[in-house]
Amino acid sequence: MKTEDKNNGGKVRLAVIGKSHVGKSALTVRYLTRRFIGEYRSNTDLLYRQTLNVNNFRLDVEVVDVCSCEHSLFPEEAVNWADACVIVFDITNRESLTYASELLHTVIQLRSQMPIVLLGNKCDLEHLRQVETVEGRTLAMKNNCQFYEVSVAENSEAIYTAIDAALNECRAIQQTQKTRKFSVSKMIGTLIGSTNGKVAPNTSQGGTVVVCHKSDLYKSRILRRRQNFTATASL
Repeated sequence: MKTEDKNNGGKVRLAVIGKSHVGKSALTVRYLTRRFIGEYRSNTDLLYRQTLNVNNFRLDVEVVDVCSCEHSLFPEEAVNWADACVIVFDITNRESLTYASELLHTVIQLRSQMPIVLLGNKCDLEHLRQVETVEGRTLAMKNNCQFYEVSVAENSEAIYTAIDAALNECRAIQQTQKTRKFSVSKMIGTLIGSTNGKVAPNTSQGGTVVVCHKSDLYKSRILRRRQNFTATASL
């Protein structure tokens, strides 16, 4: 039991965003299940839940695959809900890079400290390339985020490297926040003579896929969680 508690890394939420047809759903399913889906169409956000072993820690991972039906609307609720963001573009579609760049800048304005990964998908279609590798790398460097080119169809190893890195960064941030919160709570407890601080254990979600609507996914408790997280980070 002690070993399980020690290796429990908690919960991390990811938002996968980008233009339609860049492979967001295929990327998410490939990462979580190692399977490939050639075409996938949905008119709603999809929520995936899976318990994963990342860097020898068990993480309860929730991934929202944001529908791009309404290109004019920035997915603010999904970004506020998430702990990290994966922005996907298609190297064979220059417009998708432009859209990814706009998303990247807006995410940084909204959540300046959020871990972000920029992914250029479909690098197996080199003969159709419209976006050079250096363009994606330069965009990522200017915005201080990670960049990878991947092929979801060919199961690039970089898929797992990229998302695992984002999960590890989130976990490190959460551990730092917990340490700060514990230190402040311990100090307050000493001042008022209370030592009854406990942390509720995380519950494993198992491997499930849930189709949900925004009204179901982004409830007030999620917004309160984000506010609490921000407040804790400022301590």
